[in-house]
Amino acid sequence: MYSSETTALDGLLGDPVRLFLKIAWPGRAAVLLTLIAGAICPPAAFAQNEAGCATEGAALHAMLDTEYAFGEKAQASVRGAFLEYLAKGSWILNPAPEPGPPVYKAAKDNEDKLEWYPVIGDVAPSGDLGFTTGPWVYTDTGSGSGSGSGSGRQRHGHFLTIWRRDAQCQWRVQFDGGISHATPTSLEPKLRPDQAPFTNTELPPPNLVTHDAAGHAVSDFQDTAQRDGMAAALRTYGRDNDFLFYTDGQSPIGIVAANAYLTVHAIVGAWKEEVGGRSADSTLVYSVGELTDGSGHRTHAYAQIWQYDPKVANWGLRMLLVNPLPPPKTKS
Repeated sequence: MYSSETTALDGLLGDPVRLFLKIAWPGRAAVLLTLIAGAICPPAAFAQNEAGCATEGAALHAMLDTEYAFGEKAQASVRGAFLEYLAKGSWILNPAPEPGPPVYKAAKDNEDKLEWYPVIGDVAPSGDLGFTTGPWVYTDTGSGSGSGSGSGRQRHGHFLTIWRRDAQCQWRVQFDGGISHATPTSLEPKLRPDQAPFTNTELPPPNLVTHDAAGHAVSDFQDTAQRDGMAAALRTYGRDNDFLFYTDGQSPIGIVAANAYLTVHAIVGAWKEEVGGRSADSTLVYSVGELTDGSGHRTHAYAQIWQYDPKVANWGLRMLLVNPLPPPKTKS
């Protein structure tokens, strides 16, 4: 894995440096770098930031509370829920990455149901960036989903959402995407805000932040995937214990299963970022964009979430979503 081979210190010291189902993907539908100068405060210093917003575990609980409020709002109106909780500069997969608010403003309300809940969530210790993921179920009532069945037919999948806290200490969706897959055989347990574990972690040393070691990890992974294949890149950069891979038609899978899947179902192409960002303490980083083929045609949409691991003094890939895009239309 990424552990022993690619510590960021090695690189710096020398050689190796969700829209309704009918609108978007069938799920829930540049880089902001804050350099930390001088001495880095220990994790306890993040109990509250300078604006008085919660950090660490309290921030995780607040983000999860917002996720549940988001889902409850969607029971009355999916469109209204997204318009309320999407940040102004947010992006969604539709199925390619694009700004989210205009898509939902153009959408029409209907009585189809979209339900979800989180099973995994985490935030940066600085409390300004986090993510949630969990299952969704879409129920077609025949009121506007496009199928016209009205039979209560359901579809299933998983969402992946990136959250950012605003200046008023409110959590808003910065990115929303997901996958569709077969009906699950069992239900996953909900991650309740008051039960969510938060593991405090050491912050990256100032020199790693200053030299953008997180950005180097992202670009090195993408270069390796383009050169040697995505399975090979995952073996080096995927986190051992908590990595998850998302792709349409497949339930989320861990690092071993993802390597096996990508060995058989090779995904290749050049990475083109559309939007990205990071937490104030640089422990959490994300990148959203597209993969293109040799002709420059878009082949896949992707989302990456990276997290700092002090054990190896480097950033490891925590979440990777890669969905195929429709082929380009040909002139008739």
